[in-house]
Amino acid sequence: MKRTIISVFYVLFCILPASSQKVQGDKAFWLSKYMSVSYPLSDIHITSSYGSRKNPFTGEKSFHSGLDLRADHIPVMAMFDGRCEQVGYDDISGKFVKLRHGEYTISYCHLSKVVVKEGDEVLAGETVAVSGNTGRATGPHLHVSCKHLEDRINPYTLFIYIREVRAEAAKALSTFQSSVVPSISQVEFLQRYAVAAMEQQKKYGIPSSVILSQMAYESGWGTSKLAREGNNYFGIKCSSSWLANGKPYSLHNDDRPNEKFCNYASVEESIEHHSLFLLGKRYQRCWNYPPTDYHHWLVEIKRAGYATARNYVSLCERIIKQYQLYKYDQMASSL
Repeated sequence: MKRTIISVFYVLFCILPASSQKVQGDKAFWLSKYMSVSYPLSDIHITSSYGSRKNPFTGEKSFHSGLDLRADHIPVMAMFDGRCEQVGYDDISGKFVKLRHGEYTISYCHLSKVVVKEGDEVLAGETVAVSGNTGRATGPHLHVSCKHLEDRINPYTLFIYIREVRAEAAKALSTFQSSVVPSISQVEFLQRYAVAAMEQQKKYGIPSSVILSQMAYESGWGTSKLAREGNNYFGIKCSSSWLANGKPYSLHNDDRPNEKFCNYASVEESIEHHSLFLLGKRYQRCWNYPPTDYHHWLVEIKRAGYATARNYVSLCERIIKQYQLYKYDQMASSL
C-alpha cells in the first residue's frame, strides 16, 4: 500500500521520543532536536529517483526501490538514532548495512566499507559506512532504500522530514544567539581548537573529545555572547575566589537572572581554566577513567553537576560521534 507524505510524517511524529513532541524554549531541547536527524551525506545530489525508470543495465522499464545519491567513497551517516540490524553482501547490493529506527529500516548499498557491527547502537549523524562501487553498479554512488514495517516508501519523504525538523530547530536556536554569526563552519571550529584540546589532554589527561564537544555545545559553536565578548567557551561561572581576586566577569541570564560568568583574555585561557576546573575535588570521579573513555568522563561530569540539561551526555556524545572527535583522544594518547 502506498503511503502519502502526510501519513509518513504522522507516523514519524508518533514514534519520536516524548521530549521531542512538546514545544519548549530551552536551548538544549532545540539543539537535541536539531541533532536528532541527519542527512545520509554531507551534500545531497539525487542521480536516480524512486519509482519507474529505465534500467541502466537492461534498458527496460523497471521499478527503482530507492534513491541513488552522488557519492564517491565518502562517509555515510545514520539519519536517525537506532541500531545496526544487518551487515552483508550480495551480488546486487554489494556491501550493505541495514539500520533500524523504530518502525523504519533504512538500507545503504554499494558501500566500500561498513564501520558498524550488527547490534551496535547508532546516533543520527554518526558515520556508519563509506560509499563505494560494490555489487551491481554503474559507478560510485550511494543507494538508499527505506521500509516502514514491511512497506517500501520513498526515502525522499524522510529527507523532507529531516529538512523540516532542522529548519524548525534552527529557527528556535537563532533566538538564543546574536545575529553576529561566525564565518567558520562547525568542522573548521573543531579543527581550529583540536591542537589546544590535545595539548590539554597531554598535560592533564582530560579527553580531547570531551573538551571539544563541551566547547562546541556550551558556546553554540562560538556564537554565544559569552564566548564572543568574554572568551568563555565553557559556560563557567565565577567562583568566590575569582571574584575576590578581582578577575573580570560579565552578567548573563542562566539558571537565574544576572549571574556572574568568568571572562578571559583569550580562548586559550578559557580552555586552560576549564581543565583546572575539572581538576577540582568535585570532579574527582572522572579520573577513574582513561582519556580514551569519553563516555564515562561525560557521565561523571554530568553527575557532578556541571550542566543542568537532562540529556547533556547524549548531546555531547552526538558531537563526538558525528565529527569523530574520539580520534583526537587516540592521537593525543599516542604522542
